[in-house]
Amino acid sequence: MSDATRLARHRLARTLRAGARGIVLHTDEDVRALAIIEDVGRELTMAVHTWSVAGGIDGDRRPRALVELLAELHTHTEEAIWVLFDAAAVCDERGYRALREVGQHVGGPAIVVVQPHGDAAGRRRIADMPEWVNEELVLPDHDELAARVHAIAAALTTAWPDAPSRLAAVARELADAGLGLTAHAFERVLAEAIVDHSVEGPALVAFVRAAKPGILAAGGLVETVAATAAEAVGGLAQLKAWLARRRVALTPAATAAGIPTPRGCLLVGVQGCGKSLAARACASVLGLPLVRLEPGRLFGGTVGESEANLRRATAIIDRLAPAVLWIDELDKGVAGSEGAASDAGTAARVLGGLLTWLQERTRPVFVVATANRIDALPPELLRRGRFDEVFFVDLPDAREREEILRVHLGRAGQPGVREVSIADAWASFAAVAHGAEGRSGAELAAAVAEARLVAFAEGRALAAADFARALAESIPLSVLRREDVAALRRWALERARRA
Repeated sequence: MSDATRLARHRLARTLRAGARGIVLHTDEDVRALAIIEDVGRELTMAVHTWSVAGGIDGDRRPRALVELLAELHTHTEEAIWVLFDAAAVCDERGYRALREVGQHVGGPAIVVVQPHGDAAGRRRIADMPEWVNEELVLPDHDELAARVHAIAAALTTAWPDAPSRLAAVARELADAGLGLTAHAFERVLAEAIVDHSVEGPALVAFVRAAKPGILAAGGLVETVAATAAEAVGGLAQLKAWLARRRVALTPAATAAGIPTPRGCLLVGVQGCGKSLAARACASVLGLPLVRLEPGRLFGGTVGESEANLRRATAIIDRLAPAVLWIDELDKGVAGSEGAASDAGTAARVLGGLLTWLQERTRPVFVVATANRIDALPPELLRRGRFDEVFFVDLPDAREREEILRVHLGRAGQPGVREVSIADAWASFAAVAHGAEGRSGAELAAAVAEARLVAFAEGRALAAADFARALAESIPLSVLRREDVAALRRWALERARRA
């Protein structure tokens, strides 16, 4: 038995011995939870019964209303454990009252409500009953996942007689790759890997590692995002160099030497200058998976839902570690956090929870946040400890504009990127880019796309004059929002590092 399972069993048994008769067990693993409860029942010589709206009592498949069952249990004196699955989903006012009354007993049957994670109103009502004890079933640890690898290998001997030895050689790596998954999800993804790669150990490890972010992000609060190669980002030389040093800090040798794990960076800058692209490149430089959190997704319509969403999101991110977390448009997500008039203080509480997590997180999660308006960010978000550095992503200079143009013409040496056929020497294009003062990377990319379309429609190669004409026909943001851009650049002059 692994340490994680042993601890869960010990805590549950201790709670029942202490006389608790109402327990909420928060977990997404019904089968594993029931197995642990049955072990506790045997230890305490208490019979274990189950109920669900679909399975009835002890799986008899005969519907039984929850409130009727609770009324019956209210009169029982038998020392038994009743496991109720998803009770909150079908619980009415009478049911809540009956649960409270059962929880007030000092003897007789104990009720364990097994509830999946998430905090809908009904789940909170059960969890917040003062007579009830809340327990969390921790996820399987490394030893338990490794044991499941060995069990799966033993079941494969008919098809692959050497499966036990071959999987034993990578059991540790597979367990490392699967940490953060439920036991069921780990077994499922490992089975899928075996279907594709038989018992080829390295391929199985790569499959599980690649699949885990998508499984954990399935709830919709965070999403997996493809990283962008650093070579596909023009300019930002100082940021790239800074990130390369942080990659060294993620190695086991750096950990052994006492080098602290990098916390992350905040990217502030002019719109269209590559903050989002830089965030994607962070994961590539650090060699870690990338997930994105849009703060707006956290906010829900019921009381407490937003804070619960934040807890769920950070729990998922911790399970993904080591990883890069990209918090997109942080300034919009924390808007309104300084006042409570419009949302009863929800934004302030969400911000407070995010600040606490940023400060106290212990898992290796590198956070890269992007923002357009620095004045919209609260001062406490900017202090050291939450981010290692604040970078300013400015309008590109002449050399950076040339690099950006190289990328969009396919001349930056990126594998798999097709070069654009050009009619003039590269120097002619470079001269146009050098003269495009005040243009952002996004505006340069848009001008290249427009110029290519014109040349393609006329059946010829792209000319430097096409690119120059496309630039001349558009008005850059640095002109449209001159005052705002100038104010942001003044702020960054002494308060942020240039990226």
